[in-house]
Amino acid sequence: MKKAIKKRVSNTLPESFRPLLWGLKWSTLTALNAKEDIIVRIVNDGDIRQWRWIIERYGKRAIRTLLSHRLVSELYPESRNLARVVFGVNLNHYVRRGTGTKSKKLNRSSHAV
Repeated sequence: MKKAIKKRVSNTLPESFRPLLWGLKWSTLTALNAKEDIIVRIVNDGDIRQWRWIIERYGKRAIRTLLSHRLVSELYPESRNLARVVFGVNLNHYVRRGTGTKSKKLNRSSHAV
């Protein structure tokens, strides 16, 4: 009987991710502690190799779940469309206007300059 070979998964990020994660402290980033930031930024700005890396590292199901709980405004329109195709994710979470108050419709005629 053959022994199953376990694939060793590195927790370090590819150097090509550094420009996309510029706002985060690179020396402390790992694939686990910055998972959400990594996925959102790669979906928005990553190339095909980076997309493949997140799919191999996290899996389509985990990416779909994470993206389905994010706000639509966090992804560029082109990225949303591609995420729908690749991950089968339905992005429909919008930011609510106000907190518990009814939003007022703007009357354009009263704000004419």
